[in-house]
Amino acid sequence: MSYYKQQEFDFITRTRKILEQYNSLNLGNEKYEITLFMNCLVGLLIIPQQHWYDKLPTNSIERKDWGIAKEDIIKIAKEDYSVKNVARHLRNSISHYHLKACESKGEISSFIFKDFFNKKLTLNTKEISIEKLKKFVFTLCDYMLNEMENEKQI
Repeated sequence: MSYYKQQEFDFITRTRKILEQYNSLNLGNEKYEITLFMNCLVGLLIIPQQHWYDKLPTNSIERKDWGIAKEDIIKIAKEDYSVKNVARHLRNSISHYHLKACESKGEISSFIFKDFFNKKLTLNTKEISIEKLKKFVFTLCDYMLNEMENEKQI
């Protein structure tokens, strides 16, 4: 395993490659791509965000195709639909395991996310499809990698 040269940048790049490569593997019935995706999502929302949180976009998830839309969210704190706020609440939801997998035809097809602060609901989503989550995470990856390049952190 090669050493990280630029830790956050390399982590994001490698995690994205893991997701892209996995789909090309022939694993028969033992293919757990959604489990792998959720593990990668944990890393992609938590690790780089801890260092780069202030650089996340403050524009609304509606202003660019982020995969997740305002209509996918039932409730969010302060009605702040910014990418930064949505990413933070998704991170909290996943970190505290306040998510529910939903199925279609025996397959995981979507997730519902909830976040709480002092036992008060701060995020509640409708079912968000795997495709929308992938779009969100890949767009977030691209954004963070671009920010790191612009900041000459790599």
